[in-house]
Parts: sequence; C-alpha cells; structure tokens
Amino acid sequence: MDAPAPPEDASAAAEPPHAVRGLFAALVEALRTRIDLAAVELELHLRALLRLLIWAVGAVACAMLALAFAVTALVVALWSTHRMLALLGGSLVFVVLTALFGWLSVRAVRREPELLEGSLDQLHEDQRRAGGAS
Repeated sequence: MDAPAPPEDASAAAEPPHAVRGLFAALVEALRTRIDLAAVELELHLRALLRLLIWAVGAVACAMLALAFAVTALVVALWSTHRMLALLGGSLVFVVLTALFGWLSVRAVRREPELLEGSLDQLHEDQRRAGGAS
C-alpha cells in the first residue's frame, strides 16, 4: 500500500533551514573573501613601507656621510683663518637638511593611500548591495 504523501506544509517548513544554511554559507564565503583581500592589501602596504624605509635610510646615511666629510674638509681647509665660520656653516647645513628630510617624509606619508582602503570600499559596496546604510 502506498504511503501517504507528506503534506505540503511539511516540505515548505523544511526549506527555510536550507535557505538559512545557504545564506549563512554565502555570508561566510563573502567574509572570507574580504579578509583575504584585506590580508593581501596589508602585505602590500607593509612591503612597500619596508622597501621605502630601507632605501630612505640608505640614502640619508650616504648623504650624511658625504656631507660630514665635506664639512670636515672645509673645516680643515679654513682652520687657520675662519674655523668658527666653517663649523657654524656646517652645523647650519645639517639643521636645514634635517628639516628638509622631515618635511619630505611627512609629505610622503600623507600621499600614501589609506590602509585597507580597497577592503573598506568592498565592504561598503557589499553593505550597499545588501540594502544597508552606507
């Protein structure tokens, strides 16, 4: 004998857990994608920062050594006549270079894009697509 067919209400009631499970899986997948994107962006920023620091330290060290040897040569050349002028001039050059390098570094940091900017843009886009406030 044939078994009675389950009522339609039972099949309709069985669908929401699958729908919720599918929605949850999609949410987890989207979150994983965004976290992966954030990790890649963070790694790119850190590598760029490290490369910038290495080159900047090398350049500044070489420039300072060259300038120190030039000031020393000037002081030695002017030792018998204008030694104080040579020492004060060399010190002034170092102070001006310090201010210049400080200004250049602040300007370079301000020009860098915001950390995780792409990831935050993607999250705002996801929020907009989901119908949330932006």
